[in-house]
Amino acid sequence: MDVDEVIKEALNLVIPSEDEILKAKRAEEELKKRLNEQLKKVDYNIEYKFLGSYARNTWLKNNLEIDVFLLFPENVEMSEMEKIAIDLGKKVVDKYELRYAAHPYVHGKVLGVEVDIVPCYKLKDLSRIRSAVDRTPFHHEWLKDRIKGKENDVRLLKQFLKAGNLYGAEYKVRGFSGYLCELLIVFYGSFYELIKNARSWSRKTVIDVPTGEVKKGEQFFVVDPVDPKRNVAANLSLDNLARFVERCRLFIENPSIEFFVKQKIRLPNDETILEEIRNRNSALLLIEFEKPNIVEDNLYPQLERACKKIVDFLEREKFMPLRADYYADDKCYLIFECEVKELSRIKRRLGPPFEEERHVKTFLEKNREYKHFIENGRYYVYVKRKNFKVEDAVLEYINKNWRSLGKNVGESIANGFKIYVGEEVLKEDIKEKLVEFLALKI
Repeated sequence: MDVDEVIKEALNLVIPSEDEILKAKRAEEELKKRLNEQLKKVDYNIEYKFLGSYARNTWLKNNLEIDVFLLFPENVEMSEMEKIAIDLGKKVVDKYELRYAAHPYVHGKVLGVEVDIVPCYKLKDLSRIRSAVDRTPFHHEWLKDRIKGKENDVRLLKQFLKAGNLYGAEYKVRGFSGYLCELLIVFYGSFYELIKNARSWSRKTVIDVPTGEVKKGEQFFVVDPVDPKRNVAANLSLDNLARFVERCRLFIENPSIEFFVKQKIRLPNDETILEEIRNRNSALLLIEFEKPNIVEDNLYPQLERACKKIVDFLEREKFMPLRADYYADDKCYLIFECEVKELSRIKRRLGPPFEEERHVKTFLEKNREYKHFIENGRYYVYVKRKNFKVEDAVLEYINKNWRSLGKNVGESIANGFKIYVGEEVLKEDIKEKLVEFLALKI
């Protein structure tokens, strides 16, 4: 298939059906009716606006969610604004739950359609911005006319990203936000032009949306047209940028509808995985602990921190880590692979150069099990390792340093954790993640 045929077929996957559009319109009208009714009872002059992908008609098929922003006067205290917004939200949706971003907000349903009720301030300009969501009305105003005629290109991009696990700016994903998708389509003009041009992006590419220029900078940067100092791609990880560029190159080389369909992973049987673990003869470790009761945008940075701290330790101790990752589902997992399972029982400790007489004297006065020796003009001495097996070293490190692994994650680990080694790492809960971690061809 050529590119045009693939895109034509992909459009069937992304454009909402007539029934879905009708359902959305009914929910919108009902929501307006409920909001108008409730806002009459509030002392403040609060406006509401439909923003986001629904308002700009860039939402994906079977992914309908209506975002309603409550615009408060600037003189309302933030705590008061949040209280009123939550109270209003509870009254206008059917079933509700509280969620948290820049402010707490209400998520619920109206006539079966997902709805978010989000508070922000009504600002004349962004010089008085008080939280990230205050930008959203400005984003909508900048995009609403420019995106017209390109809505389906945005949908294609979102589906292309979703199929590659690259859609979403939240820390769990660290991919492309919906706003970033729309800006890129406006900048390049179409899905195909974006994909074609993205093949040459680098980690230093700057996409200056207001000026229409692509240039080189210090990092990958997409300029926010309503706030030029802000990088819209700030949450996009370097690795996910690389994955997107790779995906674009592969699509142009060999266009296929598969780029728009999330692929089901066919896992090898357990014996194949176990044989791979045995044959690698590496040190494979899995740390399992209870998942802290915090929002994901707080959990994932802490998991990343814990992972990095342990990797730094493994490097210092010469276990030669190959790869590390983290994963959260019902429980949390940190997974590591090292080249070295077990170190020698001794290591050598560095002493001073022979010229530093006073330091040499101090070094030699210590009562040690082994004699000192000189190499390249420096003193050295052998000392016995306390922990020469990787699992024992990690166990001691965590027990001593759990406070440095992130506030909630560290506390959860301190309350109890398990370390699995080698073949023990193959657990049903993380089998798919393990296969991905081991980079097995399926």
